[in-house]
Amino acid sequence: MSRKIAHMVWKMPAGKWAVKKHFVGAWRIIELDGYTADYVDLCCPAKMKISTRGSGSFDFGAVGAEIDGRMDDLADTVFRFSFEGEDEGDPFIGYGYCLVEGDQMSGRLFRHFGGNFSFRARKMKKEKQPNQPPEPSRSARGSAETLAKENEI
Repeated sequence: MSRKIAHMVWKMPAGKWAVKKHFVGAWRIIELDGYTADYVDLCCPAKMKISTRGSGSFDFGAVGAEIDGRMDDLADTVFRFSFEGEDEGDPFIGYGYCLVEGDQMSGRLFRHFGGNFSFRARKMKKEKQPNQPPEPSRSARGSAETLAKENEI
């Protein structure tokens, strides 16, 4: 019986979201309990990304990690995740959770064999892509490659 249930949990039709829509997207981490604002954005703007399938990543300070998460079985307002990454080359592994109210996220990270700290984030607006020059046509690329080869000889 339990094998059947486990099989049902892992089988998810294509296109179905494993994560509630309001969690999905890019989040700007604006506060980490116990860390200064300078550290939070040390290497890049601190952010967290969550996909519809529960995978994602976060970066803050000198930390970068991948996440794997799911909606909580008991409370569908909570997204729970594990993470694995690096902190200045040292392993950064643990688990965490977050909740969302409007465009604000709050949560907590628990580092294995280490401390835990809370965080707050704000939903990032989708960035508009600047107009990019068109890719050269296939024939233009081919003639440029031919010209480069001719110049080598």
